[in-house]
Amino acid sequence: MSFLGRVEGKCPNGCEASEVEVWSFVRGDRDENLRLRLLGGELNLVVCDGCRKPFFPEAPLVYADPTAGLVAFVFPESYEAEAPKWRKKMADDFAAMRGALGPDMPLVAEPELFFGYGAIAAALQADDDREDEERVAEWLLKDLGLQHYRVDPSYARKRSLPRFVPLAGPKWTTEAARAGVDKLLKANDRLASFALWRPVIDAGEKPPAVRRAP
Repeated sequence: MSFLGRVEGKCPNGCEASEVEVWSFVRGDRDENLRLRLLGGELNLVVCDGCRKPFFPEAPLVYADPTAGLVAFVFPESYEAEAPKWRKKMADDFAAMRGALGPDMPLVAEPELFFGYGAIAAALQADDDREDEERVAEWLLKDLGLQHYRVDPSYARKRSLPRFVPLAGPKWTTEAARAGVDKLLKANDRLASFALWRPVIDAGEKPPAVRRAP
């Protein structure tokens, strides 16, 4: 369920404006091709009819992926100078989306704000890089006798952490989490993102569990 619309495209070289097609809402979990185009810097990139140079029209994008616990509002880079204004706009639009989409709305506590396609692409690439490490860790867990503690993905993303903590026990305790991380890293010390859990655990913080649908 992604939405394609038309906006006025103003070439930064001062050429005559023209109407162009852009994606205004993208479901990354359902439209893998659009997600890949966003990662590759191609989504909503248009070519000026006058000078034939590519540019991004100044139009907002909402990117949603329930599997990643992400609703992202992406505004043009030029809007960053008025960040508080656009943060309020994001909050208002997010509340309206909750009412309109109902059960199709990704289950997240709050949206995330990005200025420019490069910023959201970097966040998605970082998610993918950590997911590669998570796959390796998943493969090791059973042999190591460790359990999962699945973390709210929004919390994990904002702190550049993996989306689960390996536990040396059936439920969360500081001791089980510390022992689980240490055992995993002893088995494979190249899982660098999991090492970032140690300061969180040592500080006595219990990360929020993944949110479940009611």
